[in-house]
Amino acid sequence: MVVLVPSYDRPEILEITLPRWIKLRCIDKLFLVAEASSRAILRKYEDIVKKYESTGKLTCLLTLGRSGSVNVRNALLDMAAKDNCEYAVMADDDHLLISENCLTRMIAGCESDGMIGALGGNVVSTGSLRMDPEFFLNFPINLADSLTKLTSYVFLDTRHGPRYSEALPPFFMVKGKLLNEQRYDEIFGTPTGFREESDFQFQIKQKGCKLLYDPKVYVMHLAAEQGGNRPKITMGERMYWKARNHTAFVIKWSTSGIKRIWYLALSTLILILYRPWHVVSILKGLRKGYGALDR
Repeated sequence: MVVLVPSYDRPEILEITLPRWIKLRCIDKLFLVAEASSRAILRKYEDIVKKYESTGKLTCLLTLGRSGSVNVRNALLDMAAKDNCEYAVMADDDHLLISENCLTRMIAGCESDGMIGALGGNVVSTGSLRMDPEFFLNFPINLADSLTKLTSYVFLDTRHGPRYSEALPPFFMVKGKLLNEQRYDEIFGTPTGFREESDFQFQIKQKGCKLLYDPKVYVMHLAAEQGGNRPKITMGERMYWKARNHTAFVIKWSTSGIKRIWYLALSTLILILYRPWHVVSILKGLRKGYGALDR
């Protein structure tokens, strides 16, 4: 089993989470692709990597500059595919694994059904992000999957399961046999990531595989405000790219004109209700998304 970790301008966070992954006995390798906006930050990454080179578990690519979330994640998938691993775990640099049993449970879940392509776990936040916080639809009964089908917008229920799910959180395991063909679509390679993971998971389902969600599998999300691209992008820009990427996602995966109109009307309403003062940015993103697939 390998773990894939992207990072951008967050060496301080990585220094907290990396040791836990490296120490796990069930992990054969950890692939890290870290990008830095300055040489000072790059040197911090280099200092962290040096501490764990002797373990033989860490393979890393450290670069100066920013190629984007999609390109970084595809570089990680390339590394995992060359390794011929049986399972690959997608994790963020601010995901802290508490129990090794979670990973063994993920493997057991994947092996319980040959049709399972990916298994996702809960991402438990240690705090609330001030800008664009995450939210989940944890109702007493599971409505999230039904709403996802109805709206084409991802609603996550992190309490119920194990269950087959329409979508998974950003912490999930993929079977290695899918890695030779499975990549993130460059259409979603925008300044702030949105819907790229949904698209990746839809590709898995398109191959006839299932997504399984297990709430007993979890990582702690350190919810870092510093580092990454969050401090570098305004809320208006974030809403623009959310609307643009979601529109591109709907156009890509919905062939019916009626469904496209329905999905985009609902998603635009959701975004406007979420941040009504950025309605102009949302509408601009909606328009831009229509032409994204024509590139």
